[in-house]
Amino acid sequence: MRWALLPLLALAAPAWAEDPALARLMQGFAAQPRSEARFTEEKAIPELDLPLPSQGTLRWQAPDRLEKHTTSPIDEVLRVEGGRLLYERPDRGIRREFGLEEQPEMRALVEAVRGTLAGDLAGLHRYYEIGFTPEGRDAPWRMVLTPLSLRVRAAVQRILVSGRGAQVRSIETEGGGGVTRMQIGP
Repeated sequence: MRWALLPLLALAAPAWAEDPALARLMQGFAAQPRSEARFTEEKAIPELDLPLPSQGTLRWQAPDRLEKHTTSPIDEVLRVEGGRLLYERPDRGIRREFGLEEQPEMRALVEAVRGTLAGDLAGLHRYYEIGFTPEGRDAPWRMVLTPLSLRVRAAVQRILVSGRGAQVRSIETEGGGGVTRMQIGP
């Protein structure tokens, strides 16, 4: 009887448990309760000849607070805490808050960054198929996140997260509206 259960147990085991390099990387992220870094971002939209640049600060605080504060060319804040997202644009008096469950496409984007910074591999697997290419301990790595949801995939085909050690250095998002490239510095 015990031998008959082994194939079922193998199916129940998460596939990501087999990649020790990814597990080590996620442990490294989980050990950092907070981080802050400057970012530059370019959005390449098919209808425009030139990409739209922006810059600002990206902040993370465990267990689930993520803030993207754009300072140029406009001042805007995207803040996520728990299941709520707050969008603020002070120059226009805009302040909107909504639940991420209401916006599955936005939730997928948030969880790609938040799940990585939290070291939440199980959380990433809830939303994505994960491809991982390690280069060695504290060396560059790449993670390709492909949304599991067809609805989300209609808006976001893939997210490429790259870094070195337990630090994210770039996030590239490919979707129907173009490509967004964010470079993150210390």
